[in-house]
Amino acid sequence: MATASKAAPKAGLDLGKDQLADFLRQMYEIRFFEEKVAELLKAGIIKGASHLYAGEEAVAVGAVSAISEDDIIASTHRGHGHCGAIGDKHAHTEKDRQDHWNKMMAELMGKATGYCRGRGGSMHIADVQKGNLGSTGIVGGNIPIATGAALAEKLKGTDNVVLCFFGDGSTNTGSFHEALNMGATLLCGLPIVYVCENNLYGMSVPYHQKCVDAAGQASKVDHVVDRAAAYGIPGEIVDGMDVLAVREAVKKAVENARKGAGPALIEAKTYRWFGHSISDQRIYRTREEEAAWKERCPIVVLRGKLADAGIMTEAEMDTIRDKATATIEAATKFATDSPLPDASELFDGVYVDADPAKMAAEKAAEKPIAAKVKAIEDDIRGFLREQSGGAAKSALPKLNKAGQGQFEGKYGTRILTYGQALVEAQREEMKRDESVVILGEDVGLYGGAYAATRGLLDEFGPTRVMDTAISEAAIAGAAAGAAMRGLRPIPEIMYVDFVTIASDQIVHNMAYNRYMFGGKTKVPCVLRTEGGVGRSIAAHHSESLESWFMHIPGLYLVMPSTPYDAKGLLKAAIRDDNPVIFIEHKVLYSGVMGPVPEEEYIIPLGVADVKKEGKDATIVAYSRMLHFAMDAALELEKEGISVEVIDPRTLAPLDVETIAQSVKKTGRLISVSEAFTRCGVAGEIVRQVSEYKFADGTLCFDYFDAPPAVVAAKDVPIPMSAPLEDAAVPSRDDIIKAVKSLL
Repeated sequence: MATASKAAPKAGLDLGKDQLADFLRQMYEIRFFEEKVAELLKAGIIKGASHLYAGEEAVAVGAVSAISEDDIIASTHRGHGHCGAIGDKHAHTEKDRQDHWNKMMAELMGKATGYCRGRGGSMHIADVQKGNLGSTGIVGGNIPIATGAALAEKLKGTDNVVLCFFGDGSTNTGSFHEALNMGATLLCGLPIVYVCENNLYGMSVPYHQKCVDAAGQASKVDHVVDRAAAYGIPGEIVDGMDVLAVREAVKKAVENARKGAGPALIEAKTYRWFGHSISDQRIYRTREEEAAWKERCPIVVLRGKLADAGIMTEAEMDTIRDKATATIEAATKFATDSPLPDASELFDGVYVDADPAKMAAEKAAEKPIAAKVKAIEDDIRGFLREQSGGAAKSALPKLNKAGQGQFEGKYGTRILTYGQALVEAQREEMKRDESVVILGEDVGLYGGAYAATRGLLDEFGPTRVMDTAISEAAIAGAAAGAAMRGLRPIPEIMYVDFVTIASDQIVHNMAYNRYMFGGKTKVPCVLRTEGGVGRSIAAHHSESLESWFMHIPGLYLVMPSTPYDAKGLLKAAIRDDNPVIFIEHKVLYSGVMGPVPEEEYIIPLGVADVKKEGKDATIVAYSRMLHFAMDAALELEKEGISVEVIDPRTLAPLDVETIAQSVKKTGRLISVSEAFTRCGVAGEIVRQVSEYKFADGTLCFDYFDAPPAVVAAKDVPIPMSAPLEDAAVPSRDDIIKAVKSLL
């Protein structure tokens, strides 16, 4: 059996009889809850996976007892004990306590009365309002979230501390290493205590020592805490079967974190009574090992201490046990009698709904500004086409200094680059709202890989513009955790190709947390990144992955094409309460110029823009392809073909109505995208438009005079060589050809 450091026999026994009795009661409640869940799983009353915490009760109860009600926890897939302990902490009456366990059991049964209204279940239980940021079904996925929550508390100036629970299996994931490093380094150390519940097995693989020869091995180091030195933080091993020992170790680490000393890593040596899940046959460990650990049952250990010290009699402790039994039985009855969610609630809480009146007012306010801007944009585009004789290279509207001065003088309006507009949007929102912060790789001193944060560090300082290590998962996860605790982070992922590393955090936490937690939390952050071709840097730095995010419910997806749109959309995204993926095209930063008014404006998300009116066909294009589409439309105009060009600007939510109304007029649709054709954005736009139902009940499909055309990237990794790179994505001539084929 593994050894662990132990507290002095009488340590913690001076807390008082009531407090010690409550520790015992909490451990009984957790134990009986888990035993009841095991019974209900076997009976088929509780569905799905459930990872039982029985045997580890001392860790949750001891650790949570060491924090205040203002502090925060983040949990793991084996999280019933953590949820149980934090709920008991916030329960000030017997009714509160019963309600807490009622909600826990109801959630596991998938009932409407559960903590998350039945959306999360066993692995995703949360009570965000009371500081429980929830569990995650992805091993290690909660560690960046907790780190971000600690960042938020430090930036808000509270003295709150975050407890982050995870198992030994998590310590072999990238999220563990990235998050601990971030917790240790960011702002000289964040107020977080990382608590590893080392129950010796990551599913079936022993952490280090093994008692079955055929079993594998997860680590060559004896103890998880040995890894603390790699991050320059203190670590301590504690007997995870002794609630008082756990309390003392965590209490010390919490006090240090509260004083500004930064994180610590606590390794609690413990053991789970059940297998990894209910179907686990536990063939990777011996019955002798199990029996040896059960001799040190945390409930038995505490009862022994209380009896030996003369604090409580056996009869008094039996009364506590019986009270816990009654609590869990009552919770089981409550959950059994509770209703299941109605199917009509299926879409509730996926997004924070927009206020229709507010959105209408924003659209009305922006309309006259947009009209002035569009006239200037059209003039610039015509001027550049005239200069180049209509050559395809004129697709991107970029002026030289003389041209810029000419148009600024003519209209009395600034002409900015796309990149300058993005910097200005962030600057204005950071001035307006102190909760807006930027974090990512090279966003500070360097000013961003494409200068989209240039100058902001000098203006706002290193607590608002934070350079991080190369840790995409930690950046995205920390942003989500910080957003759940009241900040409005703007994490930057240098290239969209790198979001593949952060996909767990973006999808399973940033996008899903609101819905999984019953619509009871918000995750307002804007993940900025860039993509697309144009620099001959091959497949790992040139992808267009927007279809991935368009596929994910819970995310907004914005892809602006002009400086005016870039600024207005980014300001709106920062103010929005939903997580937004904001993708910029690498060649637009300095390759596109246009008017950007000095007056305050925002562009509401989910509103498409008719960039050019026409009657013969509708082209839908966004980002860089918008400029190709505009150039194609102007070329076609020479032949008497009138094309309407629509920039959706926001791909999710997509303004299908504006596109459908255009198709109703023109009868033809050409959907253009730089992303891959297969399962791509262009095809998805065609689907949504085809299925759009007008007020009179007719479908937009009924108005097609020709099959819609998809003009998108070839289904090949982006090659480096310039001719191949150009051939991989649509050109102006491809768009012209598609339009003519429909006519």
